[in-house]
Amino acid sequence: MKGLSTLIKLHKRKLDGLRRRMAALENEKAQLEALIGRLRDELARELVLAGRSPEMGNFFGDFARRIRTRQEQVMVEIAALDKKMNALREEISAAFGEMKKFEIALENAKRREREATNRK
Repeated sequence: MKGLSTLIKLHKRKLDGLRRRMAALENEKAQLEALIGRLRDELARELVLAGRSPEMGNFFGDFARRIRTRQEQVMVEIAALDKKMNALREEISAAFGEMKKFEIALENAKRREREATNRK
């Protein structure tokens, strides 16, 4: 049983590490989504300024294209993060399944030991 307990501890550590990696990826995704919101707000502010000042209107087209290009780049980064997160979810699921197998084996060993003690 000691061996099973050790294996469970090892799998729990591995699972905790995977979950920390997932939290970091989720945090990074949230930051990128916030960046898209800030870019959208900046574009709206500049649109208002360009409407008020005709000379600013001349520069607005290039500015808007750069903002949209940056938003597209961020969306590509988010899509890549989503792929990483999906792969990591599968890895977490597999690690959890492995840990559960050892926990069930440990419980079965304890149950068999109790039954043997009760028979004596």
